Amino acid sequence: MSNPVTSAINHIGLSRLGRRLGCRPSNVQVWRDHGRLPQTDLAGLTNYAEVIAEMCDGKWTVEQLLAATREAWVERRVAGIR
Repeated sequence: MSNPVTSAINHIGLSRLGRRLGCRPSNVQVWRDHGRLPQTDLAGLTNYAEVIAEMCDGKWTVEQLLAATREAWVERRVAGIR
């Protein structure tokens, strides 16, 4: 099964999502390539998952996007990558 964050970003497009979130497409590309959103979304400081879910018309839920993000950050930490 493919990563929901990667799939959702591919569905929306880097430039379109970057414009909507007010960030560079290259930032969005990093999220897509790593299959995770920034930790600020997990902390509730940003709402990128909500915006992505809205732009996908519910194809991916906020919960799915945050769960994939959480899992990817845990895997990174277990692997010892900072």
